[in-house]
Amino acid sequence: MRNIVAGAALAMALASVGCKGKTVVKADPQTKESLDQCNENLKAKVEYIDKLNEQILALESGGTNGGDGEVVVTIEGEVMTITSGKGNGPSGNKDPKGNAKDTELYEAFVKRLKSSRGAIKKCYQSALKKNSALSSKTVTLNIGVSYKTSGKVQKTTFNPRVSDQFNQCMNSVATKWTLPGMPRPVTFNYKQTLTPE
Repeated sequence: MRNIVAGAALAMALASVGCKGKTVVKADPQTKESLDQCNENLKAKVEYIDKLNEQILALESGGTNGGDGEVVVTIEGEVMTITSGKGNGPSGNKDPKGNAKDTELYEAFVKRLKSSRGAIKKCYQSALKKNSALSSKTVTLNIGVSYKTSGKVQKTTFNPRVSDQFNQCMNSVATKWTLPGMPRPVTFNYKQTLTPE
């Protein structure tokens, strides 16, 4: 009799397990939210990296693409050359070299650069202290500064990338390079040689 009761209990237990069907695993809402946030952050970082790679290519080819109406000025030493921008200077006149007002704008930018050479050096010296591998090489830094028509700095690029700390330091220096207002946006490209001391 015991065997019959035990067998019946076992049969009922097996029958009840069989009725439940497949086990469904539900994600923890907190884990799912964290995963979604992580995926969004990853997507934003990939887009940012793509944007930076485009800027690097533009700088390596001698300038940015220059959007509609944007003038791109490349400065080599004390010589200033307009490299793109629908053939007009920032003031909109037809001469690609610009006019006297444009020349004043270019000279104002060169003046900002000259007054910041010491700050740029400090940024590099600080980067050297944190990365000893830099102490054995000279770096030719491509500096790109894009301006709004208000004369405020819109964005900056520095290539090659020395370090995050260096870029932050350089960005804080470059954002102070405000210029007089201008009719068209302007991007300046300049090369600065940085030598370990």
